Amino acid sequence: MTLLFDPSLYSVISLIGLAWTLLTLFVMLSPTGKRLLSNPLGIAIAAAALVPSLGFVTSQIKVLTALTGGIPPLDVQFGYQQHEIVQFAHALNEGGRKMYAQFQLGADTLAPPAFCCFLMCVYRSTIRSNGVRTLCDGMAFVYLASVLIANTLMPVIILNYPAQDGLVLSTLYWLVPLCDTIKYSVHGLAWLIILTAWVKQLADMRSSRQNPSLT
Repeated sequence: MTLLFDPSLYSVISLIGLAWTLLTLFVMLSPTGKRLLSNPLGIAIAAAALVPSLGFVTSQIKVLTALTGGIPPLDVQFGYQQHEIVQFAHALNEGGRKMYAQFQLGADTLAPPAFCCFLMCVYRSTIRSNGVRTLCDGMAFVYLASVLIANTLMPVIILNYPAQDGLVLSTLYWLVPLCDTIKYSVHGLAWLIILTAWVKQLADMRSSRQNPSLT
């Protein structure tokens, strides 16, 4: 774990990602933040922040994929397991493994809060049901927490490769893939809930127009 205290693994981008993550937690958990997210203008602002963040991360993923001879980074593999981690780490040389750790602790800290902010702006400003918004708040928190755990601890696995034994590493080899699986699953489920809520709202609006006496 002391590897995480190596200053060469971090950059200005790491600080930006940290600040953005803290801001995301603020707007997620505070009453003031929730009010800000309820403004439809927030969707455009969040989208404007998401697009360049995603573009930058995607460009770094292409570089890492080229280094491994075509194996995509673990972040973009859904449901990967220990043997995929070993395969990916083996395909990188020592310098490549450090580059991947720097990516996880640097560029890859930008996309999660960007995705999370966009998600929150959408359901906060378009969903009328307090229950659905509260459910989505919980899912947004789980999504962000799982991403932070995975991105923070994957460098420990990669930088210790080829070592895989010991309590810490053996735990991380199942914990980190689990967190990444939760990340994708919860994010996808949140959007499914949002779409379902939209359909219900449209159905309710249509019903109220056809039966104005019921409103």
